[in-house]
Order: sequence, then C-alpha cells, then structure tokens
Amino acid sequence: MEKYIQVYHDILSQEKCQYFIDKFEFDVENQEVQNNSKNATLTQINLLHSPDTIWKEDNDFITKILMENVIRYRNDCDVKPYQWPEKFNFEPPKIKRYLPDTTDEFPEHVDVLDHETARRFLVMFIYLNSNFGGSTELPLKSQYDNHKFHKFVSHCTQGSILIFPPLWPWIHAGRKPVDTPKYIIGSYLHYV
Repeated sequence: MEKYIQVYHDILSQEKCQYFIDKFEFDVENQEVQNNSKNATLTQINLLHSPDTIWKEDNDFITKILMENVIRYRNDCDVKPYQWPEKFNFEPPKIKRYLPDTTDEFPEHVDVLDHETARRFLVMFIYLNSNFGGSTELPLKSQYDNHKFHKFVSHCTQGSILIFPPLWPWIHAGRKPVDTPKYIIGSYLHYV
C-alpha cells in the first residue's frame, strides 16, 4: 500500500506558492469554514465556486500541474492501463488554510464514504508553504508484521505534492500547524 503514496518536490516555485497564499488572503468573501469532525475546522476556497470566479486562470494552471504529476505518479507506481480509467476528471481544486493554536486540523479520516464521494480515486495535496507541524500522516500496517503499524509522514515542504488513493485503506490526517498557518491546494481525480 505504501507504494501508492508518492511525494514529489519542487513542482511549484516559491513565488507561485506565495502568489496563491496572497490571493487566498485577499479573497476573503469566498473563504468558507469547513467543520470536519470533533470540532476540527479549516478555512477554504473552492476555486470554481462561481462562473465569474477570479480563480479561473489559476484553476487551469493548477490542473495542468496536477496532470503532469498524475502522469509521473502512474509511471512511478507502474499503474497498468487496465488499472486506470480511460476517462476521468478533476474535482475543483480548493485552497485550504489551517491556523496554528486553533481548532484547525483534519483528524484521521478517509475521503470516500458515500455515493457522492465514490467517484474519487486519487487525492493530491500541494503544499504552498513549509511548516513545522501540520504534516499529513497515514498510519500503515507493517509489511513484515500485521500487528505493528508505522506512520508515513508527508511534511509541509513548500512546492511539494503528496498523491495517494483516498479510499478506506489510506486513512490520513492533516495535523495542526505549530508556528505559522499551513496552506495547501487539494483536489481529486474522479471517475466519469
């Protein structure tokens, strides 16, 4: 299972990451608080929230970057054509902000739980800033001992991307940032 968790570095420049953070902070009217579970929250903007969104060109740019890394992921994971749908689509990307010293985090969960989310088959998180804490963690069973677990930890490294399946075996958590806000762009591939 760990084979299907990949991290790639330097997919976005420092300047481009900062551009997205600054634009997120500017676009206050489209920020929404998402209540996760157990009083955990985060603030997000759906980049395609309306037809007249100021994020249209940014969405196109992000989708291009995501697609480049999906191709890389498929090659690195040795995904065969019969394992991959001929047609798929992207869920509209969301920029998410987690503030330190608040309820902002995302406890252990999976991203496919019902009919509506069952279209998702791959999740992608782009880290827009480096951050102490705020990592994405996936608890995994040891391949050598079924009774032992270890954690796969993806640290918040500016310009990197984490890609993995969002299904029930890949439980994951977005941990709290410690010193500074954590910013990510998240999206999914969908079956169509």
